[in-house]
Order: sequence, then structure tokens, then C-alpha cells
Amino acid sequence: MLSFGESFVLALALFSVILTPAYGLPKVKPIDDVQPEQTLAVHNEIRAAVGVAPLVWNETVAAYAQNFANKLAKAGKCAYTDMRHSGGPYGENIAAGWVQPEDQMSGPIATKYWLTEKPNYDHATNKCKDVCGHYTQIVANQSFSLGCGSYRCHDNELIWIVCDYYPMPVGDANTRPY
Repeated sequence: MLSFGESFVLALALFSVILTPAYGLPKVKPIDDVQPEQTLAVHNEIRAAVGVAPLVWNETVAAYAQNFANKLAKAGKCAYTDMRHSGGPYGENIAAGWVQPEDQMSGPIATKYWLTEKPNYDHATNKCKDVCGHYTQIVANQSFSLGCGSYRCHDNELIWIVCDYYPMPVGDANTRPY
């Protein structure tokens, strides 16, 4: 026979199990942050604008990007100052953004964000007047496939997007992206 204290704890536990799904935890939107088809479409629209062949989705590269994202999540790398590239065999772009009612951070939104660097790239001189490496990564004609991953921090409120490009573009002063 259970004592009063044990009965109370058991009743409280059962009560919690019954009420938590109904009232306890906030509902979180399903995590579909990468959106492969849409991310690929935005990349290819940007590439087409400068005459570069389209990318294809690469499951191996996407698995690499997601594995790297999982490592960052497990290590609790949520601060912008903590972010580092994987140093792996692919070109890589990383972006983060807070959950919003509209235009929530996702693969397509990250890609559009990287596009904002386009005015900083001077094709004639092949130089950046400010940050433009994310943009040149997108349009690099040496890459032909793409894969992305994501992770969330701060109770699913901050979304990180990691996109990797294969093969890694040359990216030196003598090689233009297109």
C-alpha cells in the first residue's frame, strides 16, 4: 500500500501527464527550416541572373551540413560570436535569425540575406568593397551542387542555417566566380 506522500506524488505525476499535452507546453511549429526545393530555387534564380548554371541538391552534402549543424547544437553554439565554419571539404555559408511571424529564418531567407552582399562585389576587379563572400559562394561557377542543414537554439527561437557547396570554389584573386 502506498503512503499518503507516495500517493500524492503518483497522482501529481499522472495529472501532469494528462494536462501537459493539453495546457503545459507551448506548441512549436514543425521544424522545416531548410526547405530544400525552395532553397535550391532561390540559389538558382540568383545564379541565372549572372549566367551561371543551376545547382542540384546533393544529399551527401546536405548530410554533411546537417551533421555539422547537429555538432554545433550539441555543443550549445548559439551566440553569433561562437559561430565558426566547419573547415570541411566544401564551400560554406552560415546564417542565423530569430523566429518571426513572417519571413522566418529558413534556407530561402538565408539565401536572400546572402544576396544582399551582391552590391559589394565588383566583377571587373574581382574584389569586394565590403563583405561579399557569401554572395560569391552562391554564384561560384566551380560549384555544381548544394546541401543545407539547420539547428535551433533558445527554445526553438533562433534558427541557424548551414549551406555547403560542392566542389569548394577556388575563391582566389585570379579566379572569378562567374
